[in-house]
Amino acid sequence: MARKKRKDKRKEWLILTPLFLLLVLLVFFNVNVWQRRAETREHFLRVERELERMVQEEEFLDEKSEKEVDMEKELERIAREQLLLRKEGEEVVLISRREDEDEEEDEESEKEEKYEGGFLERVKEILPWW
Repeated sequence: MARKKRKDKRKEWLILTPLFLLLVLLVFFNVNVWQRRAETREHFLRVERELERMVQEEEFLDEKSEKEVDMEKELERIAREQLLLRKEGEEVVLISRREDEDEEEDEESEKEEKYEGGFLERVKEILPWW
């Protein structure tokens, strides 16, 4: 009877040993997968923070460049209006009221000169057939 007990114990070890090795391998591989997953998650979070920082920086630079463009346009407008500056190929035209008044006076003096001719010339202007 003693021999049967020994054979039963050997059979148990023969079955339990591969199962134990399989269990150890599964645990080992799961630990590796968990480590890689943790590393991947950390990398993902790091990249996500970097992306967020870059997006904020891009928005800041866009706002800054828009303000600079607005400032440049405003400076250009002031330079054109007050300093009479121009771009290449443009002409600056200055209109003053004195010239307009002088032109009106010239027209009035021309009308007066026409009527200086006399009564008959005025009648001829009114009645062209005469």
